[in-house]
Amino acid sequence: MNKKSVSVLTIIRIAMVAALLIFFIVFQVGNKSSNASLESVSENVVGTLDLEGMQESNNRMFQKFYGLDAEDYEGVTLYSPASNMDAQELLIVKLKDTSQAEAVTEAINSRLETQMNSFEGYGIEQYAMLEDHVLDVQGNFILYVVHPNAGSADEAFRNSL
Repeated sequence: MNKKSVSVLTIIRIAMVAALLIFFIVFQVGNKSSNASLESVSENVVGTLDLEGMQESNNRMFQKFYGLDAEDYEGVTLYSPASNMDAQELLIVKLKDTSQAEAVTEAINSRLETQMNSFEGYGIEQYAMLEDHVLDVQGNFILYVVHPNAGSADEAFRNSL
């Protein structure tokens, strides 16, 4: 009987240690926040793109395009089309908290839909670029890019984190 109680206790201890290990592993995998600076990530991403037809934009343009306040986030980098006839765009947002990701992605999708409606029917190249956009959420960073080299920008983004 004593051996049975020891073996039951041993099994319980092993199960508790296993549960604790699983908890730590899941916590580490789920916590993908990056300590990278917005400046370094932006520099690496911008380095992969030809910015002709784009201009660096301020927080007011971020508010206008996405309906979000840049002050709510750790930082925002926005390159917008220099002309209304162009769709190229680059947005990198460093979130203060990963819970903000849903609101930002919803705003990006709304902007994308607006742009697609604007270019549908006459801006064939621009519309194709919009269809091939990249929207990538990685922990506390979000990348949105509409550009012929969007894939290269996404690779640089992921490598920067």
